[in-house]
Amino acid sequence: MPEPRGLECSRCGRRAPTVAISTCPMCFTVVCQKCAHFAYGRTFCSSRCGEYFFHGDADDENDLSES
Repeated sequence: MPEPRGLECSRCGRRAPTVAISTCPMCFTVVCQKCAHFAYGRTFCSSRCGEYFFHGDADDENDLSES
């Protein structure tokens, strides 16, 4: 029986089983568990995406103050 194909981490290039791969909810980058960044109850490809997910962008704050 052939071994199931995994996915390749976009950061380190390692192939891992599908269950060991996560997709960043912000930029949809595929990363392995070793390269992933866990923050705010989710798995991101980097701390930058995690911070952006939680805090947003500086432009978002300006949009709220103009209303």
